[in-house]
Amino acid sequence: MRRLPLSLLTLLVSSSFMSTSALAAAFQLYELGTPIIGTAGVGQAAVAEDASISYFNPAGMGLLNQSQFMLGAQVLLPYTNFSKNTANTISGGNASNAGMLTPGMDVYYVYQYSPSLKFGVSLTAPYGGSLNYTDGWAGRYIVQDVLFYTLNLNPSIAYRVNNWLSLGAGVAVEYMNLQETVALPIEPLVDGQIDLKLDNFAYGFNLGAMLTPYQSTRIGIAYRSRIKHNLHGSTTFLRVTDEPGTSTQMIMPQNVIVSLAQDLSCQFTLLAELGWSNWSSMQNTILHVDRFSETTPRHWNNTYRAGLGGQFKATPDFTLQAGASFDSSPTNTSHRLPDMPMDRQIRLGVGILYAMMKPVTLGVSYEYMNLGKGDIHNVSSNGVLAGSYSRNYANTVQVSLNVAT
Repeated sequence: MRRLPLSLLTLLVSSSFMSTSALAAAFQLYELGTPIIGTAGVGQAAVAEDASISYFNPAGMGLLNQSQFMLGAQVLLPYTNFSKNTANTISGGNASNAGMLTPGMDVYYVYQYSPSLKFGVSLTAPYGGSLNYTDGWAGRYIVQDVLFYTLNLNPSIAYRVNNWLSLGAGVAVEYMNLQETVALPIEPLVDGQIDLKLDNFAYGFNLGAMLTPYQSTRIGIAYRSRIKHNLHGSTTFLRVTDEPGTSTQMIMPQNVIVSLAQDLSCQFTLLAELGWSNWSSMQNTILHVDRFSETTPRHWNNTYRAGLGGQFKATPDFTLQAGASFDSSPTNTSHRLPDMPMDRQIRLGVGILYAMMKPVTLGVSYEYMNLGKGDIHNVSSNGVLAGSYSRNYANTVQVSLNVAT
């Protein structure tokens, strides 16, 4: 076991944190165990048909005509294969599939106090992901494996002002957990290892409005505030005896979603959506190790979202749905890192809703998410990590039950 100067450890650990906050930026999930996965998330702020609207747009609860409960589950399976190119100078191999199967479960409830006043609560995991690269791959000094998730408890309230306007608001209590392992270059041909375990509770809020200018038209506007997490935890090392305390900050950005649901006939509803997320608020990562601090520039950009979808009521009991959406990249080639190597995102979804019996609706959906080539050209003190992802996509399967009570 070696003992290194704490100032050197600070620099080495800081290099591992160059990727930490990018994980959240790249993996902002619309996939929360709800049937909206079947439209690629399109219409999330306007489709007020089940209890999940309590999370996506609390004002939509005002359109529900009774109390409802939803239990949703999903499985996300990513495929993430990195291949070096000729500009790469760091030793190590390519990375075979680093994607890890990620299950999820979410709960939603809406209570009708009166026809005009509704209360709701949701428990979701809106940010998260898991990757497991081989230990000796070329990007090991940035990440070897990572597990990141949030749990968001969101009580909310809605009041239907009149036939065409409903307003809603909620408070978010969010828990964040980050576990990451990174190789540590100690001497030629010998690597140590950093094991980071950090967590935190933080708070935010969300607001919503639902406009129904015509019986066939619903416009949902949903705003979610930023949540600032001050993460604290432990840092342990392989082949190094020091164990300094570590902390950093991560910001879940404020975002706005505007969704449209337009009934074109008694059977078909057109869905459309625009969105914006304020990822430029996260320009730097500041890492604190004991009494030392290190700043890593982030250079993130705001992201934009657009999508189209539709619902077709084939029979009184069966509804078919499909959709496609596009989200812009939060970063670029020189700042992208392999802990979550997404650039622009294209989602394609299909699904069905089946009214099994009068109070119970079953939702089953599938979504394909293409995450782009994820080109990387990252220059650090260890050399140049350069390459792209030959496979960079994910499949999601969702099942939910919504019960009207």
